[in-house]
Amino acid sequence: MTGQAPLVSVVTANYNGARHLAPAIRSVLGQTLGELELIVADDASTDDSLQVIAEAAAGDARVRVLTAQRNGGPGAARNRALAAVRGRYVAVFDSDDLMAPDRLEKLVARARGDHANIVVDNLHVFQDGGEAPWKPFLCQKAWAHPRWITLADYIEAGRMYSRQPGLGYLKPLFCAEALRGERYREDLRIGEDYDLVLRLLAKGATMRFVPEALYRYRKHGASISHVLRREHIEQMLAADAALEAALREQCEAVRRAQARRRRSLETALAYDRVICALKARDVPQALGTCAQEPAVWPLLAMPVKARLKRLASRLQPA
Repeated sequence: MTGQAPLVSVVTANYNGARHLAPAIRSVLGQTLGELELIVADDASTDDSLQVIAEAAAGDARVRVLTAQRNGGPGAARNRALAAVRGRYVAVFDSDDLMAPDRLEKLVARARGDHANIVVDNLHVFQDGGEAPWKPFLCQKAWAHPRWITLADYIEAGRMYSRQPGLGYLKPLFCAEALRGERYREDLRIGEDYDLVLRLLAKGATMRFVPEALYRYRKHGASISHVLRREHIEQMLAADAALEAALREQCEAVRRAQARRRRSLETALAYDRVICALKARDVPQALGTCAQEPAVWPLLAMPVKARLKRLASRLQPA
């Protein structure tokens, strides 16, 4: 890297992601916007990640690697990367994903043209190793055109088990100045992106959506976001609780959205208790929880629907 500061700093947290790291790094270094740096914060990987990074970078001085002695989670890894950024913009990128070659160029142009503090694009979702056609993450008419995302919009889309896709999955490009004084919560293993963006919006940051699916989101079983456990829900409830006072100062639409978000997390927690009770064959405990939390009943149909969907796909002619 030369002494000149890059325009964009791409920050990537990695833990044992050697399998997908090489194509991920190549997709960053192959961007049409060349004024960038890639900061990979390795989270004490035990696989060949560091070797893969060195080989994929192939001596490219735009790549920097930060190592750790112990695993601290994605929030801690990203915070180490954020402390090292030099760019005017910061792009969050997962070590198992890909980007369209012109993604950063287009997002920076949108940030500059619209004077937005945060820019997000649609996701191109694909199954790792699968032949299923790709699909956009946000395919509803409401997301067919560029639009501003308000704080109320963002919280409303953050409800658990909602039919509306969660905007926390989108990978933001931040204006570095907007990130000043803010970092990821390191106690969140899932939902850390949502929490950071929520705090920025609550402070008055502006967020612009680009409908083009420029980010390639890889679905696979080893992904951190693939499995939601009870402790993850409890962590998200705690993070939301820390913001309650600030959100109470917002408009009525924000307060209503936050109340629905909190209720959805409480329902998700009850659903987890029911599933654990059923696995332990403690039917009375499961029924008791359902009686206390009637909103759990519709969620119990989800595993059945998922199995029927998988069965239907297998029965389709080749």
